[in-house]
Amino acid sequence: MGRVKRSNALSRIFMRYVLVMLGSLVGLVIVAYLLLCLLISVGCIYPANYAEQKINEAYDTILRADKVTAEMIPALCDYVIFSENGEKIGGDLSEQYEQIAWNVAKYGNASGKYFYKVIVRENEYVVLQYRLTPQYHSAFLREHFIGPQNVMSIMSVIGAVAIIIIPSIRFGKRIKKQMQPVLDAIRQIKDQNLEYETSCSGIKEFDDCLSAIDDMRDALRESLEKQWKTEQEKKQQMSALAHDIKTPLTIVRGNAELLSETELTTEQKNNITYVLNGTTQIQSYVKQLIDVTKSWNCSDVTYTTVRLEDFFADIKEQALGLVEIYHQKIDWKAEQSDKKVTIAYDPMFRAVMNVIQNAVEHTKENGIIYIDAKEQDGRLTFIVEDSGSGFTKEALLHGTEQFFMDDTSRNGEAHYGMGLFFAKTVAEKYGGGIKLSNSENTGGARVEIFFLSSQETS
Repeated sequence: MGRVKRSNALSRIFMRYVLVMLGSLVGLVIVAYLLLCLLISVGCIYPANYAEQKINEAYDTILRADKVTAEMIPALCDYVIFSENGEKIGGDLSEQYEQIAWNVAKYGNASGKYFYKVIVRENEYVVLQYRLTPQYHSAFLREHFIGPQNVMSIMSVIGAVAIIIIPSIRFGKRIKKQMQPVLDAIRQIKDQNLEYETSCSGIKEFDDCLSAIDDMRDALRESLEKQWKTEQEKKQQMSALAHDIKTPLTIVRGNAELLSETELTTEQKNNITYVLNGTTQIQSYVKQLIDVTKSWNCSDVTYTTVRLEDFFADIKEQALGLVEIYHQKIDWKAEQSDKKVTIAYDPMFRAVMNVIQNAVEHTKENGIIYIDAKEQDGRLTFIVEDSGSGFTKEALLHGTEQFFMDDTSRNGEAHYGMGLFFAKTVAEKYGGGIKLSNSENTGGARVEIFFLSSQETS
Protein backbone atom coordinates (compact mmCIF):
# COMPACT_ATOMS: atom_id res chain seq x y z
CA MET A 1 0.00 0.00 0.00
CA GLY A 2 2.90 2.36 0.60
CA ARG A 3 1.53 3.95 3.77
CA VAL A 4 4.66 5.33 5.41
CA LYS A 5 3.26 8.48 7.01
CA ARG A 6 3.16 8.38 10.79
CA SER A 7 -0.38 8.02 12.08
CA ASN A 8 -1.81 9.82 15.09
CA ALA A 9 -4.30 8.21 17.43
CA LEU A 10 -7.80 9.63 17.25
CA SER A 11 -7.73 10.26 21.02
CA ARG A 12 -4.60 12.38 20.59
CA ILE A 13 -6.20 14.47 17.87
CA PHE A 14 -9.32 14.94 19.98
CA MET A 15 -7.22 15.94 23.01
CA ARG A 16 -5.40 18.48 20.86
CA TYR A 17 -8.76 19.89 19.81
CA VAL A 18 -9.89 20.17 23.44
CA LEU A 19 -6.64 21.86 24.48
CA VAL A 20 -6.87 24.33 21.62
CA MET A 21 -10.43 25.19 22.61
CA LEU A 22 -9.56 25.59 26.31
CA GLY A 23 -6.48 27.67 25.45
CA SER A 24 -8.60 29.88 23.23
CA LEU A 25 -11.14 30.41 26.02
CA VAL A 26 -8.37 31.36 28.46
CA GLY A 27 -6.92 33.68 25.83
CA LEU A 28 -10.34 35.27 25.37
CA VAL A 29 -10.58 36.03 29.09
CA ILE A 30 -7.09 37.57 29.10
CA VAL A 31 -7.83 39.68 26.03
CA ALA A 32 -11.11 40.91 27.56
CA TYR A 33 -9.32 41.85 30.78
CA LEU A 34 -6.49 43.64 28.95
CA LEU A 35 -9.00 45.50 26.79
CA LEU A 36 -10.86 46.68 29.89
CA CYS A 37 -7.61 47.82 31.48
CA LEU A 38 -6.67 49.70 28.31
CA LEU A 39 -10.02 51.51 28.17
CA ILE A 40 -9.65 52.46 31.84
CA SER A 41 -6.08 53.70 31.35
CA VAL A 42 -7.04 55.97 28.44
CA GLY A 43 -10.00 57.35 30.38
CA CYS A 44 -12.85 55.94 28.30
CA ILE A 45 -14.12 53.94 31.27
CA TYR A 46 -13.99 54.61 34.99
CA PRO A 47 -12.76 51.74 37.17
CA ALA A 48 -15.28 49.96 39.38
CA ASN A 49 -14.10 51.75 42.58
CA TYR A 50 -13.89 55.18 40.97
CA ALA A 51 -16.95 56.54 42.81
CA GLU A 52 -15.68 55.16 46.10
CA GLN A 53 -12.31 56.89 45.63
CA LYS A 54 -13.97 60.21 44.84
CA ILE A 55 -16.19 59.90 47.91
CA ASN A 56 -13.14 59.46 50.13
CA GLU A 57 -11.55 62.51 48.54
CA ALA A 58 -14.67 64.65 49.07
CA TYR A 59 -15.47 63.32 52.55
CA ASP A 60 -13.80 66.10 54.56
CA THR A 61 -15.11 68.80 52.28
CA ILE A 62 -18.70 67.62 52.70
CA LEU A 63 -18.25 67.08 56.43
CA ARG A 64 -16.96 70.62 57.17
CA ALA A 65 -19.01 72.57 54.67
CA ASP A 66 -21.49 75.11 56.02
CA LYS A 67 -23.99 73.87 53.49
CA VAL A 68 -23.85 70.81 51.22
CA THR A 69 -24.40 71.63 47.54
CA ALA A 70 -24.62 69.44 44.42
CA GLU A 71 -21.19 70.66 43.26
CA MET A 72 -19.58 68.94 46.26
CA ILE A 73 -21.03 65.53 45.36
CA PRO A 74 -18.55 63.30 43.47
CA ALA A 75 -19.30 62.10 39.95
CA LEU A 76 -21.22 58.81 39.57
CA CYS A 77 -22.97 59.41 42.92
CA ASP A 78 -26.52 60.31 43.88
CA TYR A 79 -27.19 61.82 47.30
CA VAL A 80 -29.87 62.70 49.81
CA ILE A 81 -29.75 64.88 52.97
CA PHE A 82 -31.88 63.94 55.99
CA SER A 83 -32.56 65.84 59.20
CA GLU A 84 -32.04 64.12 62.52
CA ASN A 85 -35.67 63.01 62.55
CA GLY A 86 -35.50 61.56 58.98
CA GLU A 87 -37.01 64.43 57.05
CA LYS A 88 -35.56 64.92 53.57
CA ILE A 89 -33.82 68.25 53.31
CA GLY A 90 -32.30 67.98 49.82
CA GLY A 91 -30.61 65.76 47.24
CA ASP A 92 -31.24 64.10 43.88
CA LEU A 93 -31.69 60.47 44.99
CA SER A 94 -34.69 58.70 43.50
CA GLU A 95 -37.68 58.45 45.83
CA GLN A 96 -37.70 54.67 45.64
CA TYR A 97 -34.28 54.54 47.36
CA GLU A 98 -34.92 57.24 50.03
CA GLN A 99 -36.22 54.82 52.64
CA ILE A 100 -33.27 52.50 52.05
CA ALA A 101 -30.89 55.46 52.43
CA TRP A 102 -32.54 56.50 55.73
CA ASN A 103 -32.25 52.93 57.06
CA VAL A 104 -28.57 52.97 56.20
CA ALA A 105 -28.12 56.33 57.95
CA LYS A 106 -30.06 55.24 61.03
CA TYR A 107 -29.21 51.55 61.33
CA GLY A 108 -26.28 51.01 58.96
CA ASN A 109 -27.78 48.10 56.96
CA ALA A 110 -28.47 47.91 53.21
CA SER A 111 -28.74 45.35 50.41
CA GLY A 112 -28.99 45.36 46.63
CA LYS A 113 -26.83 46.48 43.77
CA TYR A 114 -26.09 49.90 45.27
CA PHE A 115 -23.66 50.83 47.99
CA TYR A 116 -24.12 53.72 50.44
CA LYS A 117 -21.76 56.07 52.29
CA VAL A 118 -23.11 58.05 55.27
CA ILE A 119 -21.52 61.37 56.32
CA VAL A 120 -22.83 62.48 59.72
CA ARG A 121 -22.92 66.25 59.99
CA GLU A 122 -24.24 68.47 62.72
CA ASN A 123 -28.04 68.03 62.83
CA GLU A 124 -28.15 66.16 59.49
CA TYR A 125 -27.10 63.06 57.52
CA VAL A 126 -25.65 63.08 54.01
CA VAL A 127 -26.12 59.68 52.30
CA LEU A 128 -24.25 59.01 49.04
CA GLN A 129 -25.40 56.20 46.71
CA TYR A 130 -22.96 54.60 44.24
CA ARG A 131 -22.14 51.35 42.41
CA LEU A 132 -18.96 49.30 42.38
CA THR A 133 -18.97 48.65 38.64
CA PRO A 134 -17.05 50.13 35.71
CA GLN A 135 -18.80 53.16 34.23
CA TYR A 136 -18.47 55.07 30.97
CA HIS A 137 -16.76 58.43 31.10
CA SER A 138 -19.48 59.79 28.81
CA ALA A 139 -22.70 60.72 30.58
CA PHE A 140 -24.60 60.04 27.35
CA LEU A 141 -23.32 56.45 27.20
CA ARG A 142 -24.08 55.94 30.89
CA GLU A 143 -27.65 57.02 30.30
CA HIS A 144 -28.45 55.38 26.96
CA PHE A 145 -26.20 52.32 26.72
CA ILE A 146 -25.68 49.14 28.68
CA GLY A 147 -22.81 49.10 31.15
CA PRO A 148 -19.25 48.20 30.16
CA GLN A 149 -19.35 45.00 32.22
CA ASN A 150 -22.46 43.88 30.30
CA VAL A 151 -20.79 44.69 26.99
CA MET A 152 -17.77 42.65 28.03
CA SER A 153 -20.01 39.77 29.10
CA ILE A 154 -21.85 39.74 25.76
CA MET A 155 -18.61 39.93 23.80
CA SER A 156 -17.16 37.12 25.92
CA VAL A 157 -20.18 34.91 25.24
CA ILE A 158 -19.98 35.60 21.50
CA GLY A 159 -16.26 34.93 21.55
CA ALA A 160 -16.73 31.69 23.51
CA VAL A 161 -19.38 30.48 21.05
CA ALA A 162 -17.07 31.32 18.14
CA ILE A 163 -14.19 29.51 19.85
CA ILE A 164 -16.36 26.40 20.24
CA ILE A 165 -17.89 26.47 16.75
CA ILE A 166 -14.86 27.37 14.61
CA PRO A 167 -12.48 24.69 15.96
CA SER A 168 -15.35 22.17 15.87
CA ILE A 169 -15.96 22.89 12.18
CA ARG A 170 -12.23 22.64 11.44
CA PHE A 171 -12.01 19.44 13.46
CA GLY A 172 -14.97 17.98 11.57
CA LYS A 173 -13.47 18.93 8.19
CA ARG A 174 -10.15 17.39 9.16
CA ILE A 175 -11.80 14.14 10.26
CA LYS A 176 -13.87 14.09 7.06
CA LYS A 177 -10.75 14.66 4.94
CA GLN A 178 -8.82 11.94 6.73
CA MET A 179 -11.83 9.62 6.50
CA GLN A 180 -11.86 10.03 2.71
CA PRO A 181 -9.30 7.26 1.98
CA VAL A 182 -11.55 4.80 3.84
CA LEU A 183 -14.62 5.95 1.88
CA ASP A 184 -12.65 5.79 -1.39
CA ALA A 185 -11.53 2.24 -0.62
CA ILE A 186 -15.10 1.15 0.11
CA ARG A 187 -16.34 2.84 -3.08
CA GLN A 188 -13.66 1.12 -5.16
CA ILE A 189 -14.68 -2.27 -3.81
CA LYS A 190 -18.33 -1.42 -4.47
CA ASP A 191 -17.39 -0.59 -8.09
CA GLN A 192 -15.52 -3.94 -8.26
CA ASN A 193 -12.17 -2.25 -8.79
CA LEU A 194 -9.79 -4.47 -6.84
CA GLU A 195 -6.55 -3.07 -8.31
CA TYR A 196 -6.60 0.31 -6.58
CA GLU A 197 -3.91 1.51 -4.14
CA THR A 198 -5.03 2.84 -0.77
CA SER A 199 -3.43 5.94 0.77
CA CYS A 200 -2.62 6.90 4.35
CA SER A 201 -5.29 8.74 6.32
CA GLY A 202 -2.98 9.97 9.06
CA ILE A 203 -5.19 8.57 11.85
CA LYS A 204 -4.26 5.25 13.40
CA GLU A 205 -7.80 3.95 13.76
CA PHE A 206 -8.64 4.83 10.14
CA ASP A 207 -5.40 3.25 8.90
CA ASP A 208 -6.31 0.08 10.80
CA CYS A 209 -9.63 0.08 8.92
CA LEU A 210 -7.77 0.57 5.63
CA SER A 211 -5.49 -2.34 6.45
CA ALA A 212 -8.52 -4.54 7.15
CA ILE A 213 -10.13 -3.37 3.89
CA ASP A 214 -6.92 -4.24 2.03
CA ASP A 215 -6.97 -7.74 3.49
CA MET A 216 -10.63 -8.11 2.55
CA ARG A 217 -9.92 -6.82 -0.97
CA ASP A 218 -7.06 -9.29 -1.46
CA ALA A 219 -9.21 -12.16 -0.22
CA LEU A 220 -12.09 -11.07 -2.46
CA ARG A 221 -9.81 -10.72 -5.48
CA GLU A 222 -8.36 -14.18 -4.90
CA SER A 223 -11.84 -15.63 -4.51
CA LEU A 224 -13.11 -13.93 -7.67
CA GLU A 225 -10.08 -15.08 -9.64
CA LYS A 226 -10.68 -18.67 -8.55
CA GLN A 227 -14.36 -18.33 -9.39
CA TRP A 228 -13.54 -16.84 -12.80
CA LYS A 229 -11.10 -19.66 -13.58
CA THR A 230 -13.68 -22.22 -12.51
CA GLU A 231 -16.33 -20.59 -14.70
CA GLN A 232 -13.94 -20.43 -17.63
CA GLU A 233 -13.08 -24.10 -17.26
CA LYS A 234 -16.77 -24.92 -17.00
CA LYS A 235 -17.57 -22.94 -20.14
CA GLN A 236 -14.69 -24.49 -22.06
CA GLN A 237 -15.73 -27.99 -20.99
CA MET A 238 -19.35 -27.33 -21.93
CA SER A 239 -18.35 -25.88 -25.29
CA ALA A 240 -16.04 -28.83 -26.00
CA LEU A 241 -18.73 -31.29 -24.92
CA ALA A 242 -21.30 -29.67 -27.20
CA HIS A 243 -18.98 -29.93 -30.19
CA ASP A 244 -17.84 -33.47 -29.30
CA ILE A 245 -21.45 -34.67 -29.17
CA LYS A 246 -22.04 -33.56 -32.75
CA THR A 247 -19.73 -36.23 -34.27
CA PRO A 248 -21.25 -39.39 -32.70
CA LEU A 249 -24.70 -37.87 -33.13
CA THR A 250 -24.07 -37.42 -36.84
CA ILE A 251 -22.89 -41.04 -37.06
CA VAL A 252 -26.02 -42.28 -35.26
CA ARG A 253 -28.31 -40.23 -37.48
CA GLY A 254 -26.48 -41.24 -40.67
CA ASN A 255 -26.67 -44.94 -39.84
CA ALA A 256 -30.32 -44.62 -38.87
CA GLU A 257 -31.08 -42.98 -42.21
CA LEU A 258 -29.20 -45.76 -44.03
CA LEU A 259 -31.17 -48.40 -42.13
CA SER A 260 -34.42 -46.66 -43.03
CA GLU A 261 -33.65 -47.23 -46.73
CA THR A 262 -33.45 -51.01 -46.28
CA GLU A 263 -36.33 -53.47 -46.04
CA LEU A 264 -37.58 -53.30 -42.46
CA THR A 265 -40.51 -54.59 -40.53
CA THR A 266 -43.13 -52.16 -39.29
CA GLU A 267 -41.73 -52.35 -35.76
CA GLN A 268 -38.20 -51.69 -37.02
CA LYS A 269 -39.41 -48.70 -39.06
CA ASN A 270 -41.07 -47.27 -35.95
CA ASN A 271 -37.85 -47.74 -33.98
CA ILE A 272 -35.84 -46.02 -36.70
CA THR A 273 -38.35 -43.14 -36.64
CA TYR A 274 -37.90 -42.79 -32.87
CA VAL A 275 -34.12 -42.73 -33.32
CA LEU A 276 -34.31 -40.05 -36.04
CA ASN A 277 -36.73 -37.90 -34.00
CA GLY A 278 -34.53 -38.26 -30.94
CA THR A 279 -31.36 -37.30 -32.78
CA THR A 280 -33.16 -34.30 -34.30
CA GLN A 281 -34.16 -33.15 -30.83
CA ILE A 282 -30.65 -33.69 -29.47
CA GLN A 283 -29.18 -31.76 -32.40
CA SER A 284 -31.51 -28.87 -31.56
CA TYR A 285 -30.35 -28.92 -27.93
CA VAL A 286 -26.69 -29.08 -28.95
CA LYS A 287 -27.17 -26.10 -31.28
CA GLN A 288 -28.75 -24.12 -28.46
CA LEU A 289 -25.95 -25.14 -26.11
CA ILE A 290 -23.36 -23.95 -28.63
CA ASP A 291 -25.24 -20.64 -28.96
CA VAL A 292 -25.13 -20.21 -25.18
CA THR A 293 -21.40 -20.87 -25.00
CA LYS A 294 -20.84 -18.36 -27.80
CA SER A 295 -22.80 -15.74 -25.88
CA TRP A 296 -20.34 -16.08 -22.98
CA ASN A 297 -17.44 -14.93 -25.14
CA CYS A 298 -17.77 -11.15 -25.45
CA SER A 299 -14.63 -10.87 -27.57
CA ASP A 300 -16.41 -12.59 -30.49
CA VAL A 301 -19.05 -9.86 -30.72
CA THR A 302 -18.99 -7.57 -33.73
CA TYR A 303 -21.19 -4.47 -33.82
CA THR A 304 -22.80 -3.71 -37.13
CA THR A 305 -24.68 -0.68 -38.41
CA VAL A 306 -27.76 -1.84 -40.35
CA ARG A 307 -31.04 -0.48 -41.58
CA LEU A 308 -33.71 -1.31 -39.06
CA GLU A 309 -36.03 -2.49 -41.81
CA ASP A 310 -33.37 -4.92 -43.13
CA PHE A 311 -32.81 -6.43 -39.68
CA PHE A 312 -36.54 -6.99 -39.27
CA ALA A 313 -36.74 -8.49 -42.78
CA ASP A 314 -33.94 -10.99 -42.02
CA ILE A 315 -35.75 -12.18 -38.90
CA LYS A 316 -39.06 -12.43 -40.76
CA GLU A 317 -37.48 -14.48 -43.55
CA GLN A 318 -35.88 -16.90 -41.09
CA ALA A 319 -39.11 -17.19 -39.09
CA LEU A 320 -41.15 -17.94 -42.22
CA GLY A 321 -38.78 -20.75 -43.13
CA LEU A 322 -39.05 -22.16 -39.60
CA VAL A 323 -42.86 -22.19 -39.36
CA GLU A 324 -43.19 -23.68 -42.85
CA ILE A 325 -41.52 -26.87 -41.61
CA TYR A 326 -44.19 -27.24 -38.93
CA HIS A 327 -47.10 -26.14 -41.17
CA GLN A 328 -47.75 -22.99 -39.17
CA LYS A 329 -48.35 -19.35 -40.05
CA ILE A 330 -46.93 -16.01 -38.94
CA ASP A 331 -48.84 -12.80 -38.24
CA TRP A 332 -46.01 -10.30 -38.72
CA LYS A 333 -46.18 -6.68 -37.61
CA ALA A 334 -43.06 -4.52 -37.86
CA GLU A 335 -42.18 -0.85 -37.91
CA GLN A 336 -41.44 0.53 -41.37
CA SER A 337 -38.45 2.81 -41.03
CA ASP A 338 -35.28 3.90 -42.82
CA LYS A 339 -33.48 4.43 -39.51
CA LYS A 340 -30.08 2.86 -39.02
CA VAL A 341 -29.05 1.24 -35.76
CA THR A 342 -25.76 -0.11 -34.45
CA ILE A 343 -26.29 -3.53 -32.88
CA ALA A 344 -24.54 -6.81 -32.08
CA TYR A 345 -26.24 -8.38 -35.08
CA ASP A 346 -25.43 -12.10 -34.73
CA PRO A 347 -26.19 -12.66 -31.01
CA MET A 348 -29.32 -10.50 -31.16
CA PHE A 349 -30.53 -12.30 -34.27
CA ARG A 350 -29.99 -15.72 -32.65
CA ALA A 351 -31.68 -14.57 -29.43
CA VAL A 352 -34.85 -13.48 -31.26
CA MET A 353 -34.87 -16.69 -33.32
CA ASN A 354 -34.58 -18.75 -30.13
CA VAL A 355 -37.70 -17.02 -28.80
CA ILE A 356 -39.51 -17.73 -32.08
CA GLN A 357 -38.25 -21.35 -32.03
CA ASN A 358 -39.70 -21.71 -28.53
CA ALA A 359 -43.06 -20.40 -29.76
CA VAL A 360 -43.01 -22.80 -32.74
CA GLU A 361 -42.34 -25.80 -30.49
CA HIS A 362 -45.39 -24.96 -28.37
CA THR A 363 -47.83 -24.31 -31.24
CA LYS A 364 -49.76 -27.05 -33.01
CA GLU A 365 -49.96 -27.49 -36.79
CA ASN A 366 -51.87 -24.73 -38.60
CA GLY A 367 -51.39 -22.53 -35.53
CA ILE A 368 -50.39 -18.87 -35.77
CA ILE A 369 -47.28 -17.18 -34.32
CA TYR A 370 -47.77 -13.44 -33.70
CA ILE A 371 -44.62 -11.30 -33.93
CA ASP A 372 -44.45 -7.54 -33.27
CA ALA A 373 -41.10 -5.77 -33.92
CA LYS A 374 -40.42 -2.09 -33.17
CA GLU A 375 -37.76 0.42 -32.16
CA GLN A 376 -38.30 3.45 -29.95
CA ASP A 377 -35.80 5.75 -28.21
CA GLY A 378 -32.91 3.35 -28.72
CA ARG A 379 -34.85 0.34 -27.46
CA LEU A 380 -35.29 -2.57 -29.88
CA THR A 381 -38.31 -4.71 -28.87
CA PHE A 382 -39.74 -8.01 -30.14
CA ILE A 383 -43.01 -9.45 -28.83
CA VAL A 384 -43.71 -13.09 -29.75
CA GLU A 385 -47.06 -14.74 -28.95
CA ASP A 386 -47.93 -18.37 -29.76
CA SER A 387 -51.21 -20.29 -29.95
CA GLY A 388 -50.24 -22.97 -27.47
CA SER A 389 -51.43 -23.62 -23.95
CA GLY A 390 -49.33 -20.83 -22.44
CA PHE A 391 -46.73 -20.85 -19.69
CA THR A 392 -47.35 -22.80 -16.52
CA LYS A 393 -46.89 -21.02 -13.18
CA GLU A 394 -43.55 -22.74 -12.80
CA ALA A 395 -42.47 -21.75 -16.30
CA LEU A 396 -43.36 -18.10 -15.65
CA LEU A 397 -40.99 -18.15 -12.67
CA HIS A 398 -38.17 -20.32 -14.04
CA GLY A 399 -38.64 -20.46 -17.82
CA THR A 400 -35.46 -18.48 -18.55
CA GLU A 401 -33.24 -20.55 -16.27
CA GLN A 402 -30.59 -22.81 -17.75
CA PHE A 403 -31.75 -26.45 -18.19
CA PHE A 404 -35.31 -25.69 -17.00
CA MET A 405 -37.61 -28.54 -18.14
CA ASP A 406 -41.27 -28.31 -19.09
CA ASP A 407 -43.54 -30.85 -20.77
CA THR A 408 -45.92 -28.50 -22.57
CA SER A 409 -44.27 -28.62 -26.01
CA ARG A 410 -46.25 -29.61 -29.06
CA ASN A 411 -45.21 -33.26 -28.97
CA GLY A 412 -45.64 -33.59 -25.20
CA GLU A 413 -41.97 -34.44 -24.63
CA ALA A 414 -39.78 -32.89 -21.97
CA HIS A 415 -38.50 -29.54 -23.21
CA TYR A 416 -35.34 -27.84 -22.04
CA GLY A 417 -35.40 -24.02 -21.64
CA MET A 418 -31.99 -23.47 -23.22
CA GLY A 419 -33.47 -21.23 -25.93
CA LEU A 420 -35.03 -18.74 -23.51
CA PHE A 421 -31.96 -18.90 -21.28
CA PHE A 422 -29.76 -17.96 -24.23
CA ALA A 423 -32.18 -15.17 -25.24
CA LYS A 424 -32.15 -13.77 -21.69
CA THR A 425 -28.33 -13.94 -21.53
CA VAL A 426 -27.94 -11.97 -24.76
CA ALA A 427 -30.64 -9.43 -23.88
CA GLU A 428 -29.11 -8.62 -20.49
CA LYS A 429 -25.63 -8.38 -22.00
CA TYR A 430 -26.84 -5.62 -24.31
CA GLY A 431 -28.75 -3.57 -21.76
CA GLY A 432 -32.12 -5.25 -22.22
CA GLY A 433 -34.14 -8.06 -20.75
CA ILE A 434 -36.87 -10.61 -21.29
CA LYS A 435 -40.39 -10.85 -19.87
CA LEU A 436 -42.59 -13.96 -19.80
CA SER A 437 -46.37 -13.82 -19.59
CA ASN A 438 -49.49 -15.36 -21.11
CA SER A 439 -51.20 -13.62 -24.00
CA GLU A 440 -54.65 -12.15 -23.45
CA ASN A 441 -55.29 -12.38 -27.20
CA THR A 442 -54.30 -16.00 -27.95
CA GLY A 443 -54.22 -17.63 -24.54
CA GLY A 444 -50.74 -18.89 -25.40
CA ALA A 445 -47.31 -17.85 -24.22
CA ARG A 446 -46.13 -14.26 -24.66
CA VAL A 447 -42.41 -13.39 -24.64
CA GLU A 448 -41.14 -9.82 -24.84
CA ILE A 449 -37.42 -9.42 -25.48
CA PHE A 450 -35.68 -6.08 -25.88
CA PHE A 451 -32.16 -4.70 -26.42
CA LEU A 452 -30.55 -1.28 -26.32
CA SER A 453 -29.15 0.04 -29.57
CA SER A 454 -27.43 3.22 -30.71
CA GLN A 455 -29.50 5.02 -33.32
CA GLU A 456 -28.02 6.84 -36.30
CA THR A 457 -29.59 9.18 -38.79
CA SER A 458 -30.66 7.66 -42.08
